[in-house]
Amino acid sequence: MNEFIVSTEVGSIIGYVKNNKLVQINLSNDILEEYHDTYTKDFYYKIKEYLKGKDVLEEIPYDIVFRNEFEKRVLIALKGIKFGNVISYKGLAILAGYPNAARAVGTIMAKNRLPLIFPCHRVIKSNGEIGKYGGGEPLKKYLLTIEGLNIIQEKVLKI
Repeated sequence: MNEFIVSTEVGSIIGYVKNNKLVQINLSNDILEEYHDTYTKDFYYKIKEYLKGKDVLEEIPYDIVFRNEFEKRVLIALKGIKFGNVISYKGLAILAGYPNAARAVGTIMAKNRLPLIFPCHRVIKSNGEIGKYGGGEPLKKYLLTIEGLNIIQEKVLKI
């Protein structure tokens, strides 16, 4: 497995590539030294494009094995939340066909092995607060901001 690192002003995105597909993304609160090799350079540059505000995440090839049917339905529903949009945990639970499973949806978000590809940063609380994020709240705010959403006092407001 090959690795690349993309850093932002608030944290880092560490990607793992196998068989020319992205298989895992780890998020770090730390700003790490950027890195890519020949094998991962296309993935590295695609993430860099995204961080410049371009809607390119759909272009990244990935591979995932779902743990169960619930996770599969939630993540596939999540994939439908497009660039520049947000949904609540409850809204995502309803969209996935599990209207009473908002808390369990939160657990799936916490265990998401491919954040960005399955954009859990686009899931917020029903009251508009941004909620928690594996890469830290500053990274979640940063990602929402580059997608054209404005964060004021921990609430997400559509511009």
